[in-house]
Amino acid sequence: MSNTSKLITPLQVTRALGVEAAGYTIPGVGNQTLYGDAGKNVLSGGSGVDTITGGLGADTISAGTGDDMIRAMSVAELSGDRIDGGLGFDELEVDLSASTSAVSFVAFDPALTGVRFGATIAGVESFRLNGGAYDDTFTGGRWNDWFVGGGGNDTLNGGIGKDWLEGGNGNDKLYGGNGNDSLLGGAGNDYMSGGYGVDWLSADDGNDTLFGGAGGDYMYGHDGNDTINGESGGDTIEGGSGRDVIDGGDGDDYLRGGGDNDTVRGGEGNDRIAHSMESWAGDGMDVLDGGAGTDTLSLSGVSGTFTAKTSTTKQTLSNGTTIINFEAYDISGSEGADRFTGWSGNDTLSGMSGNDTLIGLGGNDHLNGGLGVDILDGGDGDDLLIVGSGGKDTIKAGKGYDSVWVGRADLTTNLTFSVSGATGTLSDGTVITDGESFTIETGSGNDVLSAGTALHVDFDAGSGNNTMTGGKGNDQFYSTSGNDTVKGGDGNDRIIDSGGGTNKLDGGNGDDYISADTWTGTAATAIVGGAGNDVVTINNASGSTAGRFVADGGSGIDTLWISRYDSTKNLSFTLSANATLVNGDVTARNFERVHIIAGQGNDTLTAGNLADDLNGMAGNDTLKGLGGDDKLTGWYGADTILGGDGDDTIWGSGGIKDTHADKLYGEGGDDLITMNVSDYASGGSGADRVVVDFSEETFGVSFVFSNSLVKVNANTSFTGMEAIDFLGGSGNDTVTGGADVDYLDGAAGNDTLRGGAADDFLVDGRGNDKLYGDTGNDVFTRYLDEVGADYFHGGSGADTLNFNIVSDQSVIVDLENNARNGGVASGLTLVSIENVTGSYKDDTILGSAAGNVLKGGLGDDRLDGRAGNDRLEGGGHGDLLTGGAGADHFIYASDEAVGSGDRITDFTRGEDKLVIDDYVFGFTKLVLYSGNDLKATGTAAQFFFEKDNGRLWYDADGTANESDAVLVATLDKVTSLSTSDFLLI
Repeated sequence: MSNTSKLITPLQVTRALGVEAAGYTIPGVGNQTLYGDAGKNVLSGGSGVDTITGGLGADTISAGTGDDMIRAMSVAELSGDRIDGGLGFDELEVDLSASTSAVSFVAFDPALTGVRFGATIAGVESFRLNGGAYDDTFTGGRWNDWFVGGGGNDTLNGGIGKDWLEGGNGNDKLYGGNGNDSLLGGAGNDYMSGGYGVDWLSADDGNDTLFGGAGGDYMYGHDGNDTINGESGGDTIEGGSGRDVIDGGDGDDYLRGGGDNDTVRGGEGNDRIAHSMESWAGDGMDVLDGGAGTDTLSLSGVSGTFTAKTSTTKQTLSNGTTIINFEAYDISGSEGADRFTGWSGNDTLSGMSGNDTLIGLGGNDHLNGGLGVDILDGGDGDDLLIVGSGGKDTIKAGKGYDSVWVGRADLTTNLTFSVSGATGTLSDGTVITDGESFTIETGSGNDVLSAGTALHVDFDAGSGNNTMTGGKGNDQFYSTSGNDTVKGGDGNDRIIDSGGGTNKLDGGNGDDYISADTWTGTAATAIVGGAGNDVVTINNASGSTAGRFVADGGSGIDTLWISRYDSTKNLSFTLSANATLVNGDVTARNFERVHIIAGQGNDTLTAGNLADDLNGMAGNDTLKGLGGDDKLTGWYGADTILGGDGDDTIWGSGGIKDTHADKLYGEGGDDLITMNVSDYASGGSGADRVVVDFSEETFGVSFVFSNSLVKVNANTSFTGMEAIDFLGGSGNDTVTGGADVDYLDGAAGNDTLRGGAADDFLVDGRGNDKLYGDTGNDVFTRYLDEVGADYFHGGSGADTLNFNIVSDQSVIVDLENNARNGGVASGLTLVSIENVTGSYKDDTILGSAAGNVLKGGLGDDRLDGRAGNDRLEGGGHGDLLTGGAGADHFIYASDEAVGSGDRITDFTRGEDKLVIDDYVFGFTKLVLYSGNDLKATGTAAQFFFEKDNGRLWYDADGTANESDAVLVATLDKVTSLSTSDFLLI
């Protein structure tokens, strides 16, 4: 092979077939897989997501502007190479498994040029290294690295970013660093430290040592005698098999020792420690210590008697396990007769089957007797007592607001329930004292359920002929099959009738909701709303073929809902004091508002003077809104809709494809009218907006919006409109907006859209589109991950391009050089665009000399404002932010940004600002402590700035220890910071 360099050029056959061809480059033709040979190759990737393998020889690799993978099967393949990842999120993978000695590697910033493995490398964000049989040391950078140690005693450092560290064989040391990292120990006695972030640590074999660090970590010891320390954060820790020592540290932790004899300490915070008394679980004789805070001991498989004691009293369980420092208990029993007694905390006691005795004592307890003849005593506090079937139970709710749930769904005989004074009595012999709220579920008998003096009831009466009576509270009733009588009484009640019987439903006083469904039969249902603002819903799909309804709203502002969507009859209804739905079997009195879903006939529906909702469904319908802000939908058929007064929403066909010719009239008010092909729309008086929905059409249209008559095509027109939303189809559309705020979406096809005056919204779809914002601060949105030579011209004003895209590619935009646009922005021409919002991927967005607003989203983004007074918002995860010249603002205004761990490369005090959302961060006044080795002060939200390394930390609650301090940003070369460098918004 000659030592001269060889330029790999395209082959037309490779372009046509799209095959993987060794040694050939296809610049700019989508996603490529490129292979070099043993010579000196020149490989260029282009704008797609490329995979490039250079091979032996001193290669020159330019990955281009996509998110690329560069691979080397050995160190020898990298020797003498010159690698430039270009823009985008690029990764270098090196297989070191055949190395004959230990390898040491340290990542570096992609903006710099470094020499690694004999290669000159630039523009690479992430490294993926597979180690060999020796003691390797790998250190990652600020992006997401993937290190596998292989054999040997390896040391792996993740650095910043979401890293994967896998030790493999040997006694390895794994350090996650900043970011949400994944650490896998493998064989050997490993040391693992998660660092900052929510980390996942899995030790596997060996006697391992795990430290979670800051953040709520997930830690698993698996085999071996492990030592696991959660440190700060709400951690989840399971020891697995072996004699483990577990310490939750600060935060509210979940801890479980697992097999063998373990020592588990909760530490600070409100912790839950789980232990199984079942012989098959093999949990062993553990030492369990809740530590400080309000801790819960969760015991499963407890048989016989358990009595909780004061938290400082050491107890020994039947299997030899010792417990101390627990304030609450979660105890589940056996199949036998168990007796459990809680303490002053919020206990959960479950008896399972058997004749159990459960005593809650203090706290808000949850007692579940299960099957059998049980005794439940809630004690003090607001308790929930669950009464199972199969026994004559004795229930004493105790003090506080107590809720009792009684399950009798399997009962076939009649059941009565009533509350008198402090005592509730069931006819099966169960007695309940001191309950405030009752939930009763019955079976197939003819049941009589009465609230009496209860504060609240929830009755589900089953399939018999039932009578249910509420009380003074906000009660709930369920009626199924059978002839039921329901009286809500006082309060805002909810009555649900899902059966087909002859029912009487009376809401009583209060703002009640009553729903009656009749799917089969011809039974009659009488509904009375009573006093209050009631809602009555009648669901009878086929109209007169099933059920008859007489509804009286009573006094108040009452609303009637009627559904007849499956009816084939011509329905007629006019809202009045005494109204009848002709051919629909509903007589309605005293309703002020109406919502009707008609069927397949030619219906005539007239609403009232308030906000009503009419839907004609199929058929040639006539809908009249009259007064109020109405919603009127024609659906299928040639419909005529008149909005009347008020700000109405009118749909000719409800968002579906319908070629029938609708006539839509907004009349008075500021109306929103949606029309399809063949429709005519008139706005009338007021500021009206028309939505021209051609999204299902295959032809294109061309028109200029105005307030006069506009012909969209030969048989579609509108007049009297002040603004437009246009939704195009697959044709080539040419649409120009007006003087108001317009929304133009061409969808597929080669479209030309012009916003006109005002701040317009323009959407790019499939095809080669041209979008012009014209005047105003316009917003362009690219939704689809499509290849297209699209043109965006912002015009005057501060214009924004948003990438709302779900894609495997990132956004790569250079506002000063369109040739460098890549990823999902490949092929785009941007003119007079000042602001860009990226995607959820790892985006690269470079600004211009103007004052730009650049937003990265949820990925690990790189934002550079260049000149001008810029606003940079990285979003979540660790972003690289460079303001450039000018007075720049770095924005932290979302929950994801709180612990994002950004790097700001050029923060200039006295010129730039850190902009903090006071609501997100919980500040009424910004609190900042600056120095080294700082500690929290007080319990208010606060910032810490470390002078020696430029790190800015945030602690939501200071010394309260409910939340951990999280890294907000690292400010390069900044050694001091004051409150004047911040701006609260």
